[in-house]
Order: sequence, then C-alpha cells, then structure tokens
Amino acid sequence: MKHSLSVLVICITFVSRAQTIVNTYDLITPIDSLWSATTELQGTFAAGNGVFTALNSGLGLGRTVNKKTQAWFLGGYNYASESGNAIYATGFTNLRLHYMAAENLQFQGFHQTQFNTALELNNRTLIGFNLAKKFKTKEFLYNLTTGIFNEEEKYSDLTEKNLIRGNVATSVTTEVSDVDIHLTLYYQPALSILNDYRMLGELSLQFPISEQLEFEIESALRYDSDPHLDLLPLDFSTVIGMVYSISN
Repeated sequence: MKHSLSVLVICITFVSRAQTIVNTYDLITPIDSLWSATTELQGTFAAGNGVFTALNSGLGLGRTVNKKTQAWFLGGYNYASESGNAIYATGFTNLRLHYMAAENLQFQGFHQTQFNTALELNNRTLIGFNLAKKFKTKEFLYNLTTGIFNEEEKYSDLTEKNLIRGNVATSVTTEVSDVDIHLTLYYQPALSILNDYRMLGELSLQFPISEQLEFEIESALRYDSDPHLDLLPLDFSTVIGMVYSISN
C-alpha cells in the first residue's frame, strides 16, 4: 500500500478557487499492490485587523478489484472565511471504475456530485465514461482522455440546466533540473450547443528541499463561455506553500 500525505504549511490564494471542473489527476496515483491512498491538506490562518481562514483538502482511495479493474473514491472540500464571514465553500465526491481494455488504454466510468458557493452552484451531478491513453517518452509522461457525460446543475436561484457534454483532457508531467512540472488541461463542450464550453488549465511546480519536503506553486485558470446568473467567465487562483510527503 502506498500512502502519500501532503500538508501545505504556507498558503497564499489569489482571487477565487471557483473552478467548475474538478481536476481528478491530482488524487489518482498508481496502485502498487492492492490499495492506493492519497491525501491533501492545505490551509492558512491570519489574525490581526482581520481574521482570515482557508482550508483545502482532498482524498483519493483506490483498490484493485482484479488484474484489469480498479475502483476509486475521490473527494475534496475547500473553505475560506474572513472575520467569521464565509467567502466560499466547495466540495465534491467522485466514484470511479477503471478497466484496462488494452495495454495503456483504460475505460473509465464515473459518477460525480459537487457544490460551489462561489459559482452559486447548489448541486452538479455527472454520470459518464472516458477512454484514457497513457504513454511515456524519455522526458515526458502523457495522459490523454476523451469521453462524454450527462450534466445536471441546480443554481442558487433554483433554476436548473441539464445537457450532455464532451470531455477532452490531457496531463503532462516532466522533470527539469529536479523540478517536477505537471500541466493539466480540460475542455468540456456542450454537444448540443458548441459555443457553450468550459476550460480549465492547472500548472504545478514542485521544488525539492529535502527527500520529503518540497516547495510548491500551483496555479489554475478556469473559463466558462456561458456563465449562469451573470457570473464572470474567468477565474484565476494561485497556491504557494510547502508540501511534506510520506510514502510507505
């Protein structure tokens, strides 16, 4: 069993962590034997003229069912407040079944639920499937994913939207001068309204300090071509901190 614990001891967040798309690549790690567990905990607290608190957490649990099948549970919760007043709260759960259809070709079925107060999103429910291809060169590890899912959204004004979206995603990982670089891109168009699409890009840089301690900079950029309730189409966030990892 491989266990990874990440604790962010210095955290600075700019603008909003208001991504509609959930990046699941961060919480899915290779299963060496029977189980895989990944936990992420990030937080900050400031006091003085104003009190600011933020918590970002994630959990990924994977289990081998047989030689070709894996079951996964993914979840996360983010929260921020200032002087006791909530700024935003987001959360999600994702249940997945991965089947290795061929060498480096994986079929993925999933069910996801989430909420996001920053986006005035009371509930977002997804049911769908992906085909994922992984390949490696001398310097890069690529994950390419394409799929389709049904999306149901309920907003704070009690309006709803239900449509089918496509999903195209890629993840690229490399190492340059001992710095780990991880780039993830998502593109999710509505199949019935092609000018209704969502995009997410995340870039993570990890600088090693010691064998278990790394300095991390993670930035995310989200775009929604047709935002609901007159929300802004663009969101940007950056997290800076120290990451401590334990593996066994």
